[in-house]
Amino acid sequence: MIGELESDVLAVLEEKGSSTAGDVLDVLKENREIAYTTVSTTLDRLYKKNLVGRKALRGPGGTKYLFSLGGDQRQRNKIIESTLDRLTNAFGDAAYSAIYKQLQTLSPSELDRLKKQVDKAKKTRA
Repeated sequence: MIGELESDVLAVLEEKGSSTAGDVLDVLKENREIAYTTVSTTLDRLYKKNLVGRKALRGPGGTKYLFSLGGDQRQRNKIIESTLDRLTNAFGDAAYSAIYKQLQTLSPSELDRLKKQVDKAKKTRA
């Protein structure tokens, strides 16, 4: 399971591709008060959960890390599936309505990709 801050940090990495803790902090500070150490600790936890990759950058000030989405795709899928299961079990139809509402925000290409996945799932069930 991931928390709200971890989710926000992952969203920054998704948008930026790769970032240092300072880069992530700059984005997050636009919407909340947050300390560098909090962002750095969160990135380290995500790394330990194998949800992000990191590369050491050595320089005159010491070592800092460049983080990017990566890690184990199976682990990310497991977290997503677990979260969806908990939501649908706890909230039933309300969760399905929320998922449908989110689908309405997808771009046409994202909807096409999702439709292909749904069609594939239907074929494997038949």
